[in-house]
Amino acid sequence: RNRRACFAAAMGGFYQGKGGGGGGGGGYYQGKGGGGAAAPAAAAAGGGRVAGDELPGGLKRKLKALSYPELDSACLSGQAYCKIVLWLEEEKIRLYEKIDRAPLRKFDKAWYEAVTTYAKDLGVPAEGLSEKALYVKLSVLNGLTNLAVHDIYRDKEEANELVSAVPVKQEALGEKQRLGQLLPALNRIMGCFSLPALAEDSNDSDILAALRCVLVRVAPTTADEQALDLEKLPLGLEVNDPEVRRAVAVLRLLHGAELQQLQVNINTVINELQQLTANPQTDSRLGRVGR
Repeated sequence: RNRRACFAAAMGGFYQGKGGGGGGGGGYYQGKGGGGAAAPAAAAAGGGRVAGDELPGGLKRKLKALSYPELDSACLSGQAYCKIVLWLEEEKIRLYEKIDRAPLRKFDKAWYEAVTTYAKDLGVPAEGLSEKALYVKLSVLNGLTNLAVHDIYRDKEEANELVSAVPVKQEALGEKQRLGQLLPALNRIMGCFSLPALAEDSNDSDILAALRCVLVRVAPTTADEQALDLEKLPLGLEVNDPEVRRAVAVLRLLHGAELQQLQVNINTVINELQQLTANPQTDSRLGRVGR
């Protein structure tokens, strides 16, 4: 867990070599200072935008939380994608030693093979990774970003740097409404269960009551059934804080309810389409329809 301090002193950051005097590790950024030697290598990895290469909003928010410096140009195509992966390793994950990162700094034809090996070392699936495989590229980038966020969270937790603070907007609301940010999502979920929506100025007690109603709908219990224990619900990630764990468990349950409703909607659409496309054989001698 002390690798961040060791490597920070050794290399001075990802963009150290951009000005020409940092002595980076070669690759695209070293050539930006003047010689242009990395231009052919960068072109080999692809430099243009293609349709459907935009990053999802959730992934962009994670990169923003990690303070990625070129978020406006971030995408799944060409150099922009290569730079994100390299930046995550150089600045956040730091799995490899500085000298072992050389293949990741050279944006040439062998870059995707090097990233595939790198992803496998981290336990991130990367089968079929290539310039044109946008879905695989998105999956790999999302996995690497999740690892970076998790790594920083654990570092801050071990250093006792995690502080629970009320956002400025909610401080202005005072004691009446501190859970106001939950209202839009909560009202959507209430609508899925045919429950009345809350007003925008609802106080915290009403919001908590609505959350309890949703919990009852998501995990109904009977007299003979044991109540759901949120502490034992699998989360899919490591969370040590009990309050954060309970919040994540509730969010997973709500997400499951939304997925269930989505499946119902999909089944309804399929049934309606089948009614339009069905072509039964008619046997008039039997006076019935069917095969």
